[in-house]
Amino acid sequence: MSKTDHDEKFEHDTHVTTEIEFEDIQQVEDVSTLRRVAEGIPTAAWFILVNEFCERFAYYGGSTPFQNYVQHAPTDQTPGALGRGQSTATALQNFFTFFCYFTPMLGAIVADQYIGRYWTIIVFSTVYMIGWLILTCTSIPSALEHGAGFPGYVVALVVIGFGTGGIKGIVSPLCADQYRRTENYVKVLPSGERVLVDYDLSIQHLYNWFYWAINVGSLLGGVICPLLERNVDFWAAFLLPTCMFALAIAVFVSGTKLYYKPPATESVIMKAFSVIGFARHQASLPENKEARKASKNVLDFAKREPGIPAVSEWSADSYAKVKWDDRFVDELKEAVMACKIFVLLSIYWVCYNQLSNNLISQAGTMKLPEGLPNDIMNNFDPIALIIFIPIVDRFVYPALRKYKINFFPQLRITFGFILGALAMVYAAVVQHYIYQDELFISSGGVTSNVSVFIQIPSYVLIAFSEIFASITSIEYAYTHAPKSMKSLVSALSLWPNCVAALISLAISPAAHDPNMVWVYTGVACGAVVFGALYYYLFRSYDRIDEESRLKRMADQSTFEKSELEFSA
Repeated sequence: MSKTDHDEKFEHDTHVTTEIEFEDIQQVEDVSTLRRVAEGIPTAAWFILVNEFCERFAYYGGSTPFQNYVQHAPTDQTPGALGRGQSTATALQNFFTFFCYFTPMLGAIVADQYIGRYWTIIVFSTVYMIGWLILTCTSIPSALEHGAGFPGYVVALVVIGFGTGGIKGIVSPLCADQYRRTENYVKVLPSGERVLVDYDLSIQHLYNWFYWAINVGSLLGGVICPLLERNVDFWAAFLLPTCMFALAIAVFVSGTKLYYKPPATESVIMKAFSVIGFARHQASLPENKEARKASKNVLDFAKREPGIPAVSEWSADSYAKVKWDDRFVDELKEAVMACKIFVLLSIYWVCYNQLSNNLISQAGTMKLPEGLPNDIMNNFDPIALIIFIPIVDRFVYPALRKYKINFFPQLRITFGFILGALAMVYAAVVQHYIYQDELFISSGGVTSNVSVFIQIPSYVLIAFSEIFASITSIEYAYTHAPKSMKSLVSALSLWPNCVAALISLAISPAAHDPNMVWVYTGVACGAVVFGALYYYLFRSYDRIDEESRLKRMADQSTFEKSELEFSA
């Protein structure tokens, strides 16, 4: 396959500054020995990355003041407006998180089945904008005086939740869709080295930078909005995110002509349910009892050629019911395999959720420099991510691949569990020393002499855990979803956050002094136990993925060789 055969302009490895040569995979005797590299990020994807930066600025910048806004009264030492207490503030924050991660399923269904990803983002962005306007208008002093603050806040949470949830499971798949070439290929660097441009690595590379853009937006919004909260008022802290989200819409629309926009497909959810129901029915037939024992996956019974010994022939009625091919069954098997990992990830996200509520409240009782808001501290999480994501993506992962050290997805996610647990252990130790502080005891739990900067290692540990657990899970969701179900599976990858919010909501009545040491300790123990269970259950997925990758390369090589022989 010559260079002119490519209909896309491919960006190349960052070390390459001169023209490169493309080769057919079949020209290389053993592709598995080549160093794997990622393709550059397409131009169209950069518009979506900038859009995501603006949207995350709005989301994190606007939501960071929520805890103080609800918890404290205007007369408290810490800035506040509604004076509803820590438990109520934490419960509402967890509800907001739950709702934001519950609604992506709605957006995914609309995108995959009705109007496509592009128009779904436009529609739900409009809803999102309305939510920010409600929040801003009901937080101005005159609205607070007339009692509109609390009901306006609750309504805004619901509307913003619909908006952000509707686009949350769609933006990253649309960004990844801009890679038009999904098969691997060989290129020759100016040094003469042959490398394999690996599609899966390209998606990993994209999602690293996608997550980097998220955290740049999170950092700037999370720093500026709390400063506005303290030095101006809450309405200003909500107005800026409103303006930033308007900019996010403008940036997204400006890239319209460049986007590849996958169209909506048939009702893949109903089709998937039909496959599952049919497969189970066939497997349950008495004549397939022995075949069921020999099968590795019950979905194979929905195939015309199941590859299962002694399986019975379909009836004429069964043939009439089947509206799918064997390829769709294989894709569905991959999607189900990917979705299984999401269940246990919920416990990891319980660790992460502490950043947006309980750790903010913890910072409020610690020694703060003059003029520094307590809810600015959780920005050490995006600071760490902004620093370390490029280091991991550009240096750590390539170095591991160079020395043939395979840091496969399930191992990375398990490592994320461990780091999340360590962050909670550290938070528990800090809380213990706060409780032991004489000033904290004498002031009735209002303040202590423990410096707020002691919190920083918790945020850094959580940041590292996100690099391995969060980024890997959304990358895995995209690469293991059928083309017709990418939005749906990406939305399902967010459901662990939704379940984690429900768990956090359940423990929120206990989330107050003097219980916080045990709250953090319990979350840490849960992460350790479920992290070990996660690796035990899913470690085989790494082996399956590697075998599948090598098989795809071999199949591609055979196909291209056959094409060349035919044309000759």
